[in-house]
Amino acid sequence: MSSQNDANSEDVARYLVQPSTGGSDVCRYCRSWANLATGECHNCRDVRAALGEVWQVIPISLYEKPSELRDWLKFYKPSGGDEYDPAYGVKLTEILSRFLNAQMSNIEAGWGPIDGVCVVPSTKGVVPHPLCGVYERTNFGVPLVDVLVRGEGPLRHRFAHRDGFECTSQGAGHRVLLLDDVYTTGATAQSAAYALKSAGYVVPGILTIARRINPDFTPQVRSLWERCSADDFDFNGKFF
Repeated sequence: MSSQNDANSEDVARYLVQPSTGGSDVCRYCRSWANLATGECHNCRDVRAALGEVWQVIPISLYEKPSELRDWLKFYKPSGGDEYDPAYGVKLTEILSRFLNAQMSNIEAGWGPIDGVCVVPSTKGVVPHPLCGVYERTNFGVPLVDVLVRGEGPLRHRFAHRDGFECTSQGAGHRVLLLDDVYTTGATAQSAAYALKSAGYVVPGILTIARRINPDFTPQVRSLWERCSADDFDFNGKFF
């Protein structure tokens, strides 16, 4: 990677917060806060109830609202209206590219080989999802797999559904890394993982650029946020 790209990476890293990889207060699935008695958050509990299982999530960064990263994620899409800024997509490409180059060997060591990357479709029907362009601009080399479409099942905040998405092809055991831009409750991304598995794909996990945290939710969440944000972000750091 060129020195210019390195400089860009250092710049965007100032706005990133590295998730914790463990602790009794960290959800073992999505790296958010956890119920101390179960080791998982309420959102992952709801996903399990709806889908029967929960796929592990690797967030590149945590974020709160408001924040620079939140604006990049919201307004990199043309649907962002007057605040849409294509420069935000460039920033997200830099984040994703640097992370994949630093961490893909660790991902494959933990999850096994990856045959393709599948972007979680937009629930609003935007095709292709702008995240597809972000990924393609990384030139990472693992092919993009476009096999998911919106299904008939309702998808809402905190409500995953087994029919939320459908697959247009059978997976025959292909190992697909699911990619999303924002992970909030997991209802959408986890429903997409369920659809892929139902069609014969192997989904080792979900990679998301950011996992939203609300530090004002409880003192426990505030403590987690403050602990994570106190350290400098490191693309080469520990994410497993």
